[in-house]
Amino acid sequence: MKRILRDTCILSALMILCVFTVSIIWTGMTDEIKLVLQLFGLSFIIAVVNFFLDEYTNLSIIGSYLVKYVAATCVVMLFGFMVGWFYRSNFWMAFIYVGIVLVLAFFIDAFKTKKDIEFINARIKDKML
Repeated sequence: MKRILRDTCILSALMILCVFTVSIIWTGMTDEIKLVLQLFGLSFIIAVVNFFLDEYTNLSIIGSYLVKYVAATCVVMLFGFMVGWFYRSNFWMAFIYVGIVLVLAFFIDAFKTKKDIEFINARIKDKML
């Protein structure tokens, strides 16, 4: 299931980028295409930040999620101010957006971890027989 989900996300991203590339060549940059490309860029930055947090911090699961939430919120706010998504009056929306995405990511991660544990336990059980 993990592989199917990962492959679906990768294929979807490639399809979006290919369709948008043709659209940009054909009609130019629209606001919708610009937004999606900004989201791709933002997700890349957050993935890099999360990678470094995983590599250089040794926190509990809850601590790790809290640090990632704060880091992602800061990145979203900074990026959002730079590209004009947020203004001083509505910057707080970054906390909500990041929170929703983080909760979804937590459930996907928990499901994936449970499946990995079941797989490892089954392999250990097979080796013992």
